[in-house]
Amino acid sequence: MTRILTPALLVLVLPLIIGIALGSGKPPLMFLGVLVIGGLGALAVAICSPQWPFLALAFVLGAAPFAVVPGLPLPIVLILVLMIWVSTLLHPVELGRTDPIELALYALIGTSLLSVIATAVGFSDYTEFVKWLLATSVVFPLMRLPRSDLQRFGRVFVYGVGLGAAFALAMFFLDKSGAWMNYLSPIGYGTVGTIGTHLRFYSDGLTQVVRLTGTYVDPNVAGIFTFVGLALALALLRGWPRLMFSAVLGGALVVTLSRSALFSVVVAVLVYLAFQRLRTDARFGILAGGIALAAGALTVPAVGDRILNSFGSDDKGTTDRAAALADYPAAMSGHWLFGKGWGIAEFTDEVAGYNANYVANSPLVSIYRGGILVGIAFLLVLVAGAVVAHRNARRSPWESGVTGAAFVGFAIVALQLDFPVVTHAPVTMVFVVLLVFVAADRIVPERDETLVRTEQVAHG
Repeated sequence: MTRILTPALLVLVLPLIIGIALGSGKPPLMFLGVLVIGGLGALAVAICSPQWPFLALAFVLGAAPFAVVPGLPLPIVLILVLMIWVSTLLHPVELGRTDPIELALYALIGTSLLSVIATAVGFSDYTEFVKWLLATSVVFPLMRLPRSDLQRFGRVFVYGVGLGAAFALAMFFLDKSGAWMNYLSPIGYGTVGTIGTHLRFYSDGLTQVVRLTGTYVDPNVAGIFTFVGLALALALLRGWPRLMFSAVLGGALVVTLSRSALFSVVVAVLVYLAFQRLRTDARFGILAGGIALAAGALTVPAVGDRILNSFGSDDKGTTDRAAALADYPAAMSGHWLFGKGWGIAEFTDEVAGYNANYVANSPLVSIYRGGILVGIAFLLVLVAGAVVAHRNARRSPWESGVTGAAFVGFAIVALQLDFPVVTHAPVTMVFVVLLVFVAADRIVPERDETLVRTEQVAHG
């Protein structure tokens, strides 16, 4: 594990050291020098050791997805994607066949490009599109990693999310004010950084309950990351690491109080039980265990109130969502073909987005931003993912269907109740990572795959 995490930790820690050493009051020329030296170093790493950018991206995306280069508003994860592309272009890869999910993503990228060309009125339109494109494009080099390298990428991502979730849980219990985030100010977090603490609260009418955020900034985003991390932990880890990371990520997911993530887990479990080939006793064991865990979570007052009061007439989120849906046709008038644009204030300014109250639904936000063709292409991605997920669910061992069930649950619930997958590049990227592991039947560890083939031969 040390050999795997060392390069990822270096990519996260070295910018921290540089940022602390220089401080925010130094001349811009010093930042330019650091950027040039760092860029050359990153290029050298991508050329000489092509696996390091992949592992660094996995770790940073999981642990601190919104971190920026010290002193500069450049997301570290997007720079790592550029390094991955440099590595991919300089080192030969096995092309193989094109997956249906990739074809659907080609359609999504093509229609999105048409949309931004048709609607762009300023520089922000192009920057928002480029950030989204970089986040989405990582699917293509990931799809072509050898099986062992892809599994390693997934495990390092789980380690990163586990660290981020552990930090968020510690902050939730020991630092509800969010002051700990200021220690991460060199990479943009905290009240003295560019990202801010962004603490969120759930109010039951009498009291306010802090929701888990940590390095994920928003509790609903934290719900997405812990959801994907939990799915990959169950699918890729074994033994005590699986138990430990699953417990941490599951606990963090509950503390986010993200209804979209919590209901996605419920639907994912039901989908898994419906389609995965399991013995009857195993099926009932999973169902009983799930019911017991859900009942235990509901006994926590904040969790019970959050879930049981959902979608009622006195729930503000429900009323805001209903109002946004009612206003949606009028808001889209004259913009159905190519959308309202990629760099509009709703997507670049948090206050403007809150005041606009555009509908919290990923397919509808895709149409809102890019038009009906983009919306159709986005739905094609979801359909392709569901088809591939169903194919994997019919295979042994049981781990082969975990990510597929997670994807279906996420598509049915989370994407219908929230929109960060569309509007935030790091969240887009974690969605793409989930898609990659849905598409790759290489998710099954080699030793398990060998065992399955042996059993198939033994049974004729």
